[in-house]
Amino acid sequence: MSSGLRTRMLGAGTLVNVWEVMTVKSTQRYAVTVASLMGLMLAAAPLLAQPGQQPAQRGGPPNPDTPQILVAVLQSSDKALGVQVADEIRHRIQQEHSAKELYAVPKTSINNTLEASGYKADSALNASDLMELAKQVHGDYVLEGKVAKTGAGLQLDARLLTRTGQQTLAQPLPSIPGKDAGDVAKLVEREISAALKGMGPYKTCTNDLRAAKYEQAVKDAQLGLTAYPASTLNRLCILTAYNQLKSPPDSIIAISEAILAKDPTSIIALNSAAEAYTAKGDKDKAIEYNLRIWRADPSNTTIATSIVNILATSGSPDKAIPIIDTLLAQNPGDPAMLDTKWKLLLAAKRYKEAIAVGDEVIKTDSSKATLDFFNREIGAAQSDSNAAKVQELAARAAQKFPKDMSLQLLLAQSYRKTGQTQQSLAAAKKALEIDPKSTNAVLFTMYAFNDMKQPDSAAAVAKRAIAAGASKDTIGQVLLANAAPAIKQAQESKSRADWEAALAASQAVDEVAASPQSKFYIGVSAFSIALDALQNIQKLSKGSKADKAQACGEVKVVEDNFAIAQVAMPAGGKVDPTTAGQILQGINQYAEYIPQFKKALACK
Repeated sequence: MSSGLRTRMLGAGTLVNVWEVMTVKSTQRYAVTVASLMGLMLAAAPLLAQPGQQPAQRGGPPNPDTPQILVAVLQSSDKALGVQVADEIRHRIQQEHSAKELYAVPKTSINNTLEASGYKADSALNASDLMELAKQVHGDYVLEGKVAKTGAGLQLDARLLTRTGQQTLAQPLPSIPGKDAGDVAKLVEREISAALKGMGPYKTCTNDLRAAKYEQAVKDAQLGLTAYPASTLNRLCILTAYNQLKSPPDSIIAISEAILAKDPTSIIALNSAAEAYTAKGDKDKAIEYNLRIWRADPSNTTIATSIVNILATSGSPDKAIPIIDTLLAQNPGDPAMLDTKWKLLLAAKRYKEAIAVGDEVIKTDSSKATLDFFNREIGAAQSDSNAAKVQELAARAAQKFPKDMSLQLLLAQSYRKTGQTQQSLAAAKKALEIDPKSTNAVLFTMYAFNDMKQPDSAAAVAKRAIAAGASKDTIGQVLLANAAPAIKQAQESKSRADWEAALAASQAVDEVAASPQSKFYIGVSAFSIALDALQNIQKLSKGSKADKAQACGEVKVVEDNFAIAQVAMPAGGKVDPTTAGQILQGINQYAEYIPQFKKALACK
């Protein structure tokens, strides 16, 4: 409606263009132009003095500086009632005031302007459209309100609107009950007259503000409050002056609260209170007032977006989510708003919802599918304990960013957890290709080979990685994981074959990544093999010539394994000094018998 009023309501100045058009010689064009002129003259009728027209109000026509009030059709579920009460109020104003004192814009002017713009005369306009209409008919004030039938008669809730600079400001009037339209008109006229008593000081106050005379503005507004104690406009002027004077937050809060007591939806007062509470460090109150701003005008996208940002940075994302939902209802699929909602859900730790909204974000704007986006989505899935979603997101991200090693490692880990060994190995190898020195890439590759019962392959990977500069100690620990089970198996079975397997496994680890633990495993395994051989020597030495020959071979086994243990155990002693000491002491004791065994068995 408002854009229609702006584009179709025409002022008298438009007549100049019409006269220019009338110079066209075409007869048809001339006829059209005359018709247009008649329409424009009708639209401009309120502004043009017509011969013989009598003024509706006493006192003759208004002076140029006479304040004019527009009373158009009121909002009502009963359209006829809205028209009737507006007519009664306008008529009451005309009766009670001279046209030199307060001029009520005539009904004919209102209706002609509306109809010339293509609207019905009984149209009930919203506040912004009323202000546009007032501009066309030279109204300084607008009565805007809603009238309804009650059990006792009628109820009018109204306010005076006026424009100050680019802002439309409201002066709420008390709720007015009445037995009929005439009764309501009488009461509302009194309230209007009372409110207008404060308008002079208010205008002086606003002039002071423009001249940066802030302290004087406060004084003038206080005069306005004396004239009309219920004035919200004078209080708004004081609030503006306080803000300019950088008054203490408590002073700004006090005047804001005084305004809100009479006009709970005043955006200016709500915003000033919110900023004052923020300055005081009262985060909860600041949030409360910001939410009130949004509730006062949920359709204002600019305000709502600002409040979302404030709430998000104040650590209250949950309170911002309903606002962004409202904005999305007004702008479905808006990429920026979806992105904001996604971030708010992440901040609120509502991970399941965040993941779903994240999918919408990149559907509406593929440029949002950055590495950071995927990492945050994966993090949400991990926090939600959704392993399947982690794997899905990591796979999608790895396909888009194949050179990102962290994604390949995440895939390797994820596949391993779900028993997908081949896929885990493939991802780990890709990570290793990206960075051959990455310890984690080496470890996941070794894990995969170990899971596939390929320890030799794991050892080969470890050897290449260490040569490339990967962490020897960390990789050695993984290799020891292959040797440890063999040691445990030998300890349980006491089998020489198992001890030989344990020794081979420990030596393989030691060759790639020597450590005290690998040395200890080697020493324990070699000493255990030597003890088994000593026991065999005792048995075989009492047997046949062939047994004695075999016993000589066992002597060689003892010598070789004692030598291995003696070399390994000094370093291995760091793992278990007691066991290492016992083994070295045992070697010294048993070694004394080796020459005797050789002599008795005639070993060469």
